[in-house]
Amino acid sequence: MLYDPIRKKDVPATPEERVRQDTVRFLLDQIKVPEHLMTVEFGLCAIDPKTDDRVDIIVHDFSSGARLDKPWLLVECKAPGEYTWQSLQVQLNRYLELISPQYVMLALGDAVRFFALDRASGQFKKIGALPEYGR
Repeated sequence: MLYDPIRKKDVPATPEERVRQDTVRFLLDQIKVPEHLMTVEFGLCAIDPKTDDRVDIIVHDFSSGARLDKPWLLVECKAPGEYTWQSLQVQLNRYLELISPQYVMLALGDAVRFFALDRASGQFKKIGALPEYGR
């Protein structure tokens, strides 16, 4: 079992959950995301009741008055060997039809990619790292 500090409970230590919990620690420790602004297993039904999709991690941006569908960060995590970057992109594109984050983080095992929304073009551009939260 692994303890999830966001959901405040023990969760099964599956390969995907290990990636998710490593990502939660990274966001808390390195990016300085306040714990209360993070949601793990965020149900997109909160935005569109017709979907049962769940995003691995959402970092809300309520401090700037952003709505629920405009989070600071969307994170999708997968265990190594279960997905390809291309299949992860297909899943992400489905989510992006409902929400518009400032940043996207994709974690495929230990490999991580970051993207930032270019407001002028409306497209996501690959970036080297996430900024510290609140900067």
